[in-house]
Amino acid sequence: MGALERFLVDGYLEVTPADLSSGAHQSLYRSAADVYRRADEHPGETDHLDVFGDRALLSAVPECQKIIEDPAVVSALTDLLGKHYFVHPHCFLHRASQFDQVFHQDGNLPWNERGHYRPHRADWALLFYYPQAVNQNNGPTEIVPGSQYWTKDFENDDHSWHPGDAFDRKFRSEVMESDDLALRDRRNQAALDSLGIPGLERKFVTVPTGQVLICNYDLVHRGSRQMPGQKDRFMYKFYFARTQSPEPVERPSQFATQRPELAPVVDYCQAWQNGQSHRRRQTSTWDISSQREDERVAAAYALAAEAQVSELLDALVDAREAVRRAAAYGLRALDARHAEALLPFTTHDHPSIRRLANFALGNAANAAYPRIVAHLTHAIEAEQDDLARSNAAYSLGQVGRGPLTNAQHTFNTILARLEPGTEPDNTRVAGLPRSTVRQSLAYAALQIAANHPLTLSKAIKSLCHDGDRYVAGFFEEIQKRLAPTD
Repeated sequence: MGALERFLVDGYLEVTPADLSSGAHQSLYRSAADVYRRADEHPGETDHLDVFGDRALLSAVPECQKIIEDPAVVSALTDLLGKHYFVHPHCFLHRASQFDQVFHQDGNLPWNERGHYRPHRADWALLFYYPQAVNQNNGPTEIVPGSQYWTKDFENDDHSWHPGDAFDRKFRSEVMESDDLALRDRRNQAALDSLGIPGLERKFVTVPTGQVLICNYDLVHRGSRQMPGQKDRFMYKFYFARTQSPEPVERPSQFATQRPELAPVVDYCQAWQNGQSHRRRQTSTWDISSQREDERVAAAYALAAEAQVSELLDALVDAREAVRRAAAYGLRALDARHAEALLPFTTHDHPSIRRLANFALGNAANAAYPRIVAHLTHAIEAEQDDLARSNAAYSLGQVGRGPLTNAQHTFNTILARLEPGTEPDNTRVAGLPRSTVRQSLAYAALQIAANHPLTLSKAIKSLCHDGDRYVAGFFEEIQKRLAPTD
């Protein structure tokens, strides 16, 4: 199995940097230790924002840029995300501690907020770099191979939502600070078991000095505890996004997995990654209304491969969130000629159904359907539910990779929604007031800018100094991509 197939099946790749010497690893370790030493001497409530992450980290440890610019790392990311991928402005420096994290999936916006449903296709990646060897005792990252396609319900009865996906949302108070290590272990296993999928593998990432781990953004993982007497263990984390659709390429189409329920989703993701149509598979016996997440997802992609549109649309209005979510994955994987069948569901009374219908429209091929482009453009202005509006923005970005009839008009509509005061802040997670919708809109703007000739305007330059550090980061990238070159 090649690197791409391993990534699609297992959800991660190990990469050995080509140009980082042992001296460079030692320097990055010392720099990490200095950052934490200064923070320990003068702790602050916003250290996570102003010391360990984002521009503060890049300023304190400028040499960490060498990690993401290493030729082996660039080659791996290019294979996964395309040659014009985007380095997200969020990054972070972690230090292992005596505490355990619970198994979780990161929220798909910085600081564990939620902007859209988990896309399954290789549109995002996390990079973990370890400047020292990691062993079983110094706090290794623990991952669950193959888990990137499954998740848990996150909607509340009042239509609000949980931001991130910790599999035990009571973990911090009940377990993380407990002296009973056996209790922590039992609760962590119970948290993983709550996903409802039997036979999941747990793997501690033990690696030599300087190793890089590139993960599917949705891979289930956690930080494990460091045992007493160990030297500090650090990890630099970076975040990347695809900006263009995969180009057609001929690659081997065989992959191996011991979990048959992974086959339909990996088959689809591999075809998409190769710029090919979803290969047709024999209809399976999986049930989209199953009590198991893996079987629901397998059924959704099997139904999509067989173009069972009516069955997927029926599941989209199921009373259970998990069934609706699986249906959206299948609907998103359908051939574009079926996409307009989703439009009636984008005005459904139930916010969850509108959220999912908007998400399922996120395909570049839908740029050829004016009604879909018009709906998504209208939805970012008129949809009342924040998460439905955010999913519409995310999908508009995906559609914006395709041949939009009037890319400048669509882009200008996004810019108008980003004007100060138009989208109010809707979260303070991590003590950072911001709008999840604005971040999805900025993502959409970048996708369109990466695929169409646009005018470099004063509005773009103004947004490079936006009060939301992540919106500003997206527009700095847009300005670079649109700026004339000699």
